[in-house]
Amino acid sequence: MQNSEARQIAELLNRRNQLTQNYTEAMILECAGNYLFRKVNDAVVACVELKKTQWYQSEICHLTVHEQHERQGHGRELIQQATDVAIRQGSRILQCTIRVGNNGSERAFLEAGFVITCSFHNARSGNNVNVYQKSIVVAR
Repeated sequence: MQNSEARQIAELLNRRNQLTQNYTEAMILECAGNYLFRKVNDAVVACVELKKTQWYQSEICHLTVHEQHERQGHGRELIQQATDVAIRQGSRILQCTIRVGNNGSERAFLEAGFVITCSFHNARSGNNVNVYQKSIVVAR
């Protein structure tokens, strides 16, 4: 990942999400191997972070699409790419949390086969959040 890509990812995350902390270029570069992103020309138009949280589980964090590139399949493609990577890493469950009312993300994850497993209030952000999960066990 190049510095300019990390900077664009940080700016996109900060602008499009209601986060409890601002991301910086340095933070993105520190975990560069976790980020999947899509570019149009030289501009990052969508990104997601994929974290391995347990030997059997991975988490998708902050699926984000630039305003001018919504509803063009970037989010759906990143969810599929993250799923493929998680399977290759040996994960059995894929999880994400989505702020209630984030209709685009809610729709994208439901269409990708995720289901809501629980809900809670995030006191730090003031948002209600749903946890979505999907079994990605591959038959052997």
